[in-house]
Amino acid sequence: MSAEQQKAAAFVGRLWNNPSLAGLSPLQKEEQLQQFLEVNGPTLQPTLTSPSFFPNLPWPRIREFLNLALAVYANEALVPLYEAILEKKMNFSYVQHLSHQSAMPSSVQAQLGEFLKKMSTHPTARKELTGPLMGVGTGLVDLYIERIFQRQKYVSFEIRKVQRLKITPNEVADLVKSTMLIRPSIQMFSSADQTPAAGRNLLLISPAFASKVIEEARKSLSLMPEAVVKSGVNSALSFQDNPYMESTARLAAIFSHRCRNLKPGMKVDRGAESSDKSWFSVARKNYKFYGFDLDMLVELHGIAAENGW
Repeated sequence: MSAEQQKAAAFVGRLWNNPSLAGLSPLQKEEQLQQFLEVNGPTLQPTLTSPSFFPNLPWPRIREFLNLALAVYANEALVPLYEAILEKKMNFSYVQHLSHQSAMPSSVQAQLGEFLKKMSTHPTARKELTGPLMGVGTGLVDLYIERIFQRQKYVSFEIRKVQRLKITPNEVADLVKSTMLIRPSIQMFSSADQTPAAGRNLLLISPAFASKVIEEARKSLSLMPEAVVKSGVNSALSFQDNPYMESTARLAAIFSHRCRNLKPGMKVDRGAESSDKSWFSVARKNYKFYGFDLDMLVELHGIAAENGW
């Protein structure tokens, strides 16, 4: 490691360990610190170009060293996070009920782990992993799926009667989690010509493009049941334009967006709405832009309200 890299690592290390970032995921930390460096560049520049740091380097080159050091910190934290999530927060027994192959759940788990690492190397897909990782890691998906089946209303009907999933609620939760983790793969294959028209969410894609992504994603997820891969990619479709998309895809889209900026353990001021209830309330107003299923949002909002989430 060069002297410049050592100085960059030391500086970024102090930022990375700031107590104000405690509780955030590695990708959330990375994004917030990138924004910090961007916004505070003019303030930091005199210090970082001083003799104690990088006296002979232009500011753009210094930013490169800082961004590289930041990526190293994030990557070092991501690998154990992937392992912990896949081993402790998920169970892949559901694959034996969906797949016509004889793949063992452990093999599917290992393959998904490698796929997550692959997506981490793609800048846009890496950013879109933030929500899914938080949704799985915090247990949020499990909480809502449990309440959904206790209620026996719209969402459970869509899962049982429409999508016809004959698996346990816990297995449904794990299937939704897998769907969320596959969802960012669309970014690895996106191009400029996939940009939606004005007024549409940039993350929404067309059915034709979804078919191409499914074909490519299956090459890396050959052991994963095809239905799960399809659900993961289809979660980037608009429900308004594709009313027959899987219920698991619709849930994955909602939970991925919800958890994008989730901060576990955040205290709510007295008299203020709980964080989930507030988020679902806003999402109901913007459901068309994001391609959400409004009826799902209404039920999830009700669950959040009932439980003070």
